[in-house]
Amino acid sequence: MKWFTKSAVLFSCKTSLAAFLALTIALLLNFEKPAWAMTSVFVTSQLYAASTLSKSVFRLAGTVLGGIFILLIYPETVQSPLFFSFSVSLWVSVCLYLSLKDRTPKSYIFMLAGYSAAIMGFPEVTSPYAITSTVISRIEEITLGILCSSLIHRLILPVPMQHLLSQNVNNWYKTAQKLCNDLVTHAPGRNTPEREDILIGMANYPLNVETLLTHCIYEGEAARKVIRLVSIQYKHLTYLLPTLTAIETRLSLLADLKIVFPAPVNHAFQHFLLWLNFDIARNTPAMKHLLEESQLTLQKEWREGKITTEEILLFTGLLERLANFVRIGDAFQNVSAWAADLYSNCEAELAKNSGNVRHTDRGLLLLSAVTAFMATFLASLFWIGSGWADGASAPLMAAITSSFFASIDSPVTPMRLFVKGVVIALLISLFYIAVLIPQANTLQALIICLFPGLFMLGLALARPSTNLIGLSVAIQLPGFIGLSHHYVPNLIVTLNAGLSTLTGIVIAVALSAIIRNKRPSWIARRAVSMGIRDLLGFMKGVERHSSSLLMRQQFIIRMLDRVNVILPRKRLDPHPDLAASGDLIAETWIGANCYDFYARYHRELQLHQLDSGQMFHELSLYLRRKMKALATQPHQGLLDELNELLIRLELLALEDDATFAPLVHLFNIRVSLFPHQRWPGYTSARASLQGEGG
Repeated sequence: MKWFTKSAVLFSCKTSLAAFLALTIALLLNFEKPAWAMTSVFVTSQLYAASTLSKSVFRLAGTVLGGIFILLIYPETVQSPLFFSFSVSLWVSVCLYLSLKDRTPKSYIFMLAGYSAAIMGFPEVTSPYAITSTVISRIEEITLGILCSSLIHRLILPVPMQHLLSQNVNNWYKTAQKLCNDLVTHAPGRNTPEREDILIGMANYPLNVETLLTHCIYEGEAARKVIRLVSIQYKHLTYLLPTLTAIETRLSLLADLKIVFPAPVNHAFQHFLLWLNFDIARNTPAMKHLLEESQLTLQKEWREGKITTEEILLFTGLLERLANFVRIGDAFQNVSAWAADLYSNCEAELAKNSGNVRHTDRGLLLLSAVTAFMATFLASLFWIGSGWADGASAPLMAAITSSFFASIDSPVTPMRLFVKGVVIALLISLFYIAVLIPQANTLQALIICLFPGLFMLGLALARPSTNLIGLSVAIQLPGFIGLSHHYVPNLIVTLNAGLSTLTGIVIAVALSAIIRNKRPSWIARRAVSMGIRDLLGFMKGVERHSSSLLMRQQFIIRMLDRVNVILPRKRLDPHPDLAASGDLIAETWIGANCYDFYARYHRELQLHQLDSGQMFHELSLYLRRKMKALATQPHQGLLDELNELLIRLELLALEDDATFAPLVHLFNIRVSLFPHQRWPGYTSARASLQGEGG
């Protein structure tokens, strides 16, 4: 990405203008630390007006929470440095845990509440009577900075975000449309890097859209309709990835078995491709009806002995997945018709219970929180033990650094880049203090001196490749220079502050490398294990008749959330266990089909005295083994139980239409577990069962 693009230059100019406005007002009002206001401008300024405003709101809320905490604990703990350091360190870790658990842009509130307490508390331990004024000053300066940033970015050539939201959703569906067309028209089983890129891209879309939705709320009435429509599209588009992988699985099986497509399926495929690729041919009700008719025709041919049981089940599963894609496409294309029902039925329940449908690795969260606690507390002990008068920056920077990078799988590498930014900020500040600022005798002259550096800083923030190092410089530079109403340049103070800052960051980096630095494959394997545990719990609920349709939906959403966590990490950091264990898509279908087989058709199974208890036992046994060793494959006993149930259901389904649906769902479970196993040789078993029946 080029440095001097139109959007980057516009962003940098507006950010610099907001920073100078904040500095001017802070100096005119004789604020204690105008550097805080300038830092807030650069931290909250984003390319889009809505995200600037949302981050400003979150920053103010976090600062207020951190200030309240410091005011509450300060009188009781300030006389005991160890107790005070322990309390602030614990607060940082608790806030970080809550922040990581949230997983939305709003998590910034909790993270900032944690290290804001460190920023306000540690430097004032030597002057306890000034803590109230420090907290008030911090809130005032932050408020000034975010007001200037929000107003400038909102009023001067604002860049709207709603088009970006719509574009992401459209790209999400178009990517799925392209992949679906590729699956249907080309030979299956082509596991190309391009195919993997598409799947990983689709796994990243949900988080991108969620983030944009959070920010777009602050765009005002203009974006309200877009947000409402995209919220509906999002709920349907999350099912695209498992639907497409299921289509690919069945097409691959049909190709491996060299099964010729019967006329009804060929006819349905031709019309599906027309529906998929040409708007003029997109008659969705007719397409749904054709897929249903094709399934009924296939069932009729099966009962007449024209196609085998294995073929009818594979084709039925394939046509059902195509019907799922049609329903998703219909919801995407005709989203306005769904808008009135956004908060109806189970969708409303899911909205109320959103916390239950997200993947949360509490162990990893605790590891990050413990790292932040230890970094902050050890930096405090170093400060106390050394008696370093200017060492307050060490614990507060340890808190900031360990919190800021806690959501990254392997945070040490970006932390090192952050250190480079601090060194650059220190060198720039020393140059300003020694050469430029002493020559600036007026506010106008000061602004002229600062403008080139701040403008380049804005350009760095606008580029994704340099954003992190730009943010590191932006956080430190105003503080190192230390602009105030009674400013006196002091190289020694700046050097001391820089060394203290680097000390805190180094402590945070060292502890993160020892405790928190985990490979992406490690995190992905934990997500797989948690998904298997979730599947076991859901199956137990199904078997005990304590599950519901809402629980099924929540289970699927949790599992798909884990799939989105696993896929990018699986590509980035391949691991033998991950290659053998899969990505939880199969487990998602197993759970859904277990519910559909046993909970939906329990009455039919009871009527024909079909006991599924042993099958569930064998399936649970396999999943427990897989939790211990992810490479574990399904055992023969599970296959035997599935085959026995399938053979019994096959005989019943030939006579009773009501048992065909549970037969399909049970076969889907078998396909997910044993994709390469042919239909069981059931001639002798059928004869014996018929003899028992006679």
